[in-house]
Amino acid sequence: MHKNWSQIKAIYVESNRIFGYERLKVCGRKLYLVPVLVTLLIMITISSTLYWFKNPLWPFICVTGIAVSMMVFFKSVETLLAKLYPLEYEQYDIAQQRFSERTDFLAYAFFLQRIKQVKYTPVKLKAIAEYSETLSPPSKPFLINQHFITVILISALVSLFTAYLQKTPAWPTQSLLYILAIGTLAVVVSLGLDGFRTAQTRDTRVRRYLKRAQIELEQEASGESTEVFINNNSETPIIS
Repeated sequence: MHKNWSQIKAIYVESNRIFGYERLKVCGRKLYLVPVLVTLLIMITISSTLYWFKNPLWPFICVTGIAVSMMVFFKSVETLLAKLYPLEYEQYDIAQQRFSERTDFLAYAFFLQRIKQVKYTPVKLKAIAEYSETLSPPSKPFLINQHFITVILISALVSLFTAYLQKTPAWPTQSLLYILAIGTLAVVVSLGLDGFRTAQTRDTRVRRYLKRAQIELEQEASGESTEVFINNNSETPIIS
């Protein structure tokens, strides 16, 4: 059973690699990523020019350019995926879903296709999901870093550290570098923590996929049974 659960998790990871370069490379649609590369190049050029002329607006232009590049990137990939997988988009009405949920629906469509290929039955999926719940560690009853006293002490420490930085001799001339360094560190830490949180909740998401696949397979099986039953009845002569 544990081997089956490991296989299910591997299928889940494979199904969620929608934005992988290898998938786009195999499909031969790399040209759809040209708009985001052009936008990124324009942003770098404008920011570099403003920085060269020591324009104070260059940090704002840089941040704005990154945001625009991300929007163009996701829109370009969305257009690419809609053209590559029209059947999946039509089956789950993905184009009508919220933008943040479209990739999840598409990943589930890939997941269900792989489940059908390995010929897992609804009963087997239910057993695997129930078995996986026994592998999760028990939840922690109390987290010390969430206690209100700890939060107050950390807030006070941050205020003292900020006041100390403002009193240093280098602050008037290097304050922007400090802010950029702290901002960069915050982004890196946030990405790391988000990845850690995603890894922790992965098993829950896999069980959700298993439940949805179980329901769909049961509905397909019942639909086939009903169709066979109706066909058999239509061939049976009626005796009055």
